[in-house]
Amino acid sequence: MIEKIRNFYIFLEKSLNKSFEYKLKEKEIGNIIIAGMGGSAIPGQVIKDALSLKIPLEISRGYHLPSWVDKRTLVICISYSGNTKETINQFNESLKRKSNIIVITSNGKLEKKAKQLKLPLLTLPKGFLPRESFPFLIATLIKIFKKLKITKEKPLISFSSLSSKNIRTIEKEAKKVAKSIKKTFPIICSEYPSVSFRWESQLSENAKHLSESKTFPELAHNEIESWREINKNHSLIFLEDEKNNKEITKLIKRIKKIIKNNTHLIEIKAKGKTRLERILYLIVFGDFVSYFLAKEKEISPEVTDFIKALKKTKSK
Repeated sequence: MIEKIRNFYIFLEKSLNKSFEYKLKEKEIGNIIIAGMGGSAIPGQVIKDALSLKIPLEISRGYHLPSWVDKRTLVICISYSGNTKETINQFNESLKRKSNIIVITSNGKLEKKAKQLKLPLLTLPKGFLPRESFPFLIATLIKIFKKLKITKEKPLISFSSLSSKNIRTIEKEAKKVAKSIKKTFPIICSEYPSVSFRWESQLSENAKHLSESKTFPELAHNEIESWREINKNHSLIFLEDEKNNKEITKLIKRIKKIIKNNTHLIEIKAKGKTRLERILYLIVFGDFVSYFLAKEKEISPEVTDFIKALKKTKSK
């Protein structure tokens, strides 16, 4: 797993360079749904957080599509395995509603159905855990949104903050963070839901470590009142993008004054030229933290016994 995190930039660049053909015209799309679960859904949230889009985009995590999905909806079904029950069910619902469909997968029932119905299909490299496929998924979504010409930004950039040299620096810093939060309950805060939730998900799956994710500025209206009870058993992790929103930066400064002597505070500042690059920087940092925390706890980051047990268990 560690080598796959280190090669994030290489995987991203390699996938971005692959060609993608799609004939759907922009005017035929009224809105977009990205249907997926777990690690397959987070890249869609990244796109929503990072890009200014001309039409609505929603992430659908569950068995059913929103009621408003229709023939002018583009439904992007993502399942790394191709066998995710919730995503397959949403795929079938989108067929009934005659929606436009794109399938992203590496294998399984979704790939088979997409081929049978001659639907647009983008295949992912095999041999990865679903959460490890993140760079391929985000690159694939970038290509789709670029092709559709529905974003105001130019997301295809150099991603220089994620170059091999900078990745090594991130890795060293992440190892220190992992050690410092080993015996704590981390509360992960970011203005980007995709970033804080990815951290929480990776800490859960890789390190088997309880944590919770929160977002700015919402936490300032509720969560912060409970922070008076924070003690040495907690750690606050602020994932900051000072280049994006000055109001959020000011809010974080005010929060730090209030909690100054009450808790273990870790601040990680995003690097990169664009919002997308800075979001990816924070996500890669968190991936490293989750890996090293697993090693600190002497457990395997690859094994997910509880998830496998749930998939095998049939409800009565």
